[in-house]
Amino acid sequence: MNVYSPSLPSVSLRGDSISNVAQLRPSFSQLAGAPAISEHTGPAPLANYYNSVIYNSDFALPPTKYYTLSQRMELIKAYSERVVTHIKNIESGSEGERNVKFQQIRKFLEPAGYFSGGLLAAGRDPHEKFTVTFRSYTGRGSPDTLTGTEERTYFAWEIAAGALQHDKVPRGGPINFQFMHIEPKDRSTIDELESLGDSLQSHWKEDVATPMRDASGGLASRSGKADAYVVRGTLQSLVNNNDASGLLSAEGLAAINRTLQKNGQVIIPNIYGYPMAGYAFIPFSEFDGNYANRPNKGVIIDLKNGSAREIHSDADFADWAKHNRDNILNSFNASDKQGGKDAHWPKAGDVLDTLIAGSNATYPGYQNLVKDKEVPVGETFNYTESRGGEYRLKFGDLNAGIAAKFQEVNAKNALWSDQTEVFGSSQQGWKAAKELWSNTFGYVPIVGNLGNVVFGIHDAIDGMTADDRVGGGAAAVISALQLAHEILPVGGEVEPGEPVPTINRSQTEQYTWRRSSRTNEIELQTLPKYKTLDDEAPISKPHMADVVPTPEGTTSFSGMREVEIRGNHYFAAEHPDAGDGVHFILYVRDTKNPEKLRSSYIIAGLDKKGDWKERGMVGVDGIKRYFSKKHLQARDSLEEVAANYKQRLHPLSGEEQLKLTEKFKNLLEGSNADQYPLVEGYVEAGSDTVNGPLRSGRTSPEIENFLKEFYQMTVSQEKA
Repeated sequence: MNVYSPSLPSVSLRGDSISNVAQLRPSFSQLAGAPAISEHTGPAPLANYYNSVIYNSDFALPPTKYYTLSQRMELIKAYSERVVTHIKNIESGSEGERNVKFQQIRKFLEPAGYFSGGLLAAGRDPHEKFTVTFRSYTGRGSPDTLTGTEERTYFAWEIAAGALQHDKVPRGGPINFQFMHIEPKDRSTIDELESLGDSLQSHWKEDVATPMRDASGGLASRSGKADAYVVRGTLQSLVNNNDASGLLSAEGLAAINRTLQKNGQVIIPNIYGYPMAGYAFIPFSEFDGNYANRPNKGVIIDLKNGSAREIHSDADFADWAKHNRDNILNSFNASDKQGGKDAHWPKAGDVLDTLIAGSNATYPGYQNLVKDKEVPVGETFNYTESRGGEYRLKFGDLNAGIAAKFQEVNAKNALWSDQTEVFGSSQQGWKAAKELWSNTFGYVPIVGNLGNVVFGIHDAIDGMTADDRVGGGAAAVISALQLAHEILPVGGEVEPGEPVPTINRSQTEQYTWRRSSRTNEIELQTLPKYKTLDDEAPISKPHMADVVPTPEGTTSFSGMREVEIRGNHYFAAEHPDAGDGVHFILYVRDTKNPEKLRSSYIIAGLDKKGDWKERGMVGVDGIKRYFSKKHLQARDSLEEVAANYKQRLHPLSGEEQLKLTEKFKNLLEGSNADQYPLVEGYVEAGSDTVNGPLRSGRTSPEIENFLKEFYQMTVSQEKA
């Protein structure tokens, strides 16, 4: 059976003045506006949710160079207010809904997600790279001898989070000299990023870090309950899905069913006592409290990335850890990653790497109150003999006990994340992003003006490919699946008189579990609507002669339907996927690999007669392709007003002329067109350079930059 996503609680994405608009690229003032949380419970895919928090919009807007610093600051302020609004809205609705809402906003409660999302909101590319050169010299009174040169590359979001501030070196004393060189072309941008970072850091400290690190606070408490909910949802999804249950052994299924049906034991796995946040372990045989009976056999679950694997031995765990090394390292809190207190507290990453390498290393372990014994590194998985209470094996039942353990681990991770990973800390050297941070938000262009915000942009395996690990959003998806399971009776039928659950199956994405041949893990995946050969669809538009239409009678692809335009056959998704809620991207069978589809770079839709028509052919239809429903309605309204005016029998009266003059004055005073040089140039110099390409259906960097400005202009509610 397939697994379906339920309707997620959605968010009103627009300002009050245009709240009835279904499709509209926002103006600058709307982007900077705070959202109202809607009680509507229709479908809200994660991509839409990310857009609503980052942009206050349905649309993912590409980075732009045209905002001023003050505008970017305004957008960051509005972004931070939206995050706070969503946090405040978590504790409303049913318990399941609260867990879903926490998991939706959770990516913004982690430093990497918060800072990368903030830069996207401000119109900056969080993954723009900057290389800085550090040089050290020795000399007496002056730098005479070069002793070292190092180049370090930073992402824009790392600079905003304080990485470069951390690495900036002091001048040194009379013997040693240290210098930092930034390329002249990058200096102003880096200065701006650090200014934006100062604002983001201030909001982060007050709005997110402080409540998250309060171990007994509401947000930490919800994080524990939400993690326990994801465990339940993952186990329920695995046993409900025929594909997944067939991939589990009898022993694995028995452990899962025991946990679900008899409130069985859940363990937070550890390595040498260092707890792995974001993971759960379902033992084949429950831990009895005897430290000699180390529970090293069972099913390990990655809550954040939606995967599970059976572990039958310490060697199995080492193999799994090898494939998940970076995610596991990120699960340790920064205090444990630093280590160093004594021999019983080595760096967590060093223990992990030693375990993966399979060396004969040993670590000091408990023998009795006064004596240690040597513990082979291969036996440090789910270690039970720590002397420190904080590092003893954490376990509990699914209904209540394990939530408090998750809460404790999450709060400690948040505490150390705030103290040592952000804001230029001097307590540790800055490490590679993959090791220090969780995944980030990034803008990924698709085709033409279309684009997506992706969480986990660094890892194609976590969400950039078309067939597609749910990746970093798995916890929210699984929570929503569990919510659907709870509110929808078995068989999907509702008794007469019962309220009908607000789950629209026809509009939601489908998910299933499949085994990865590379890692031997069972992974939650989206049932693909289409496949492409590349991780990212190309942006450039090829000559139409290069596109081979799909021949008639071809085999269907899951989630796609065959359509015909002017005698040519294509594939289209079941629901609009061209970004405007109306049109579809058309696909054809790839000539090199007939088992896959590729984009034809044609966008089409159904007309009133139900016939398929390409978007943006010539003339007025060419320009229509760029405009939302609201703009098209305004155009129709303009034609109506113009037609009525032509039919007037008498000229405007003096009073009507005064009213019209007042309207023009209000329009001029309320316009922000002078903030956008391309719009201003278009108005002053005529329309040929813009309208010509638009009406012919062509695009170019100049046209796309003009459109970026156009969509940021103030929207007027006046009639023409």
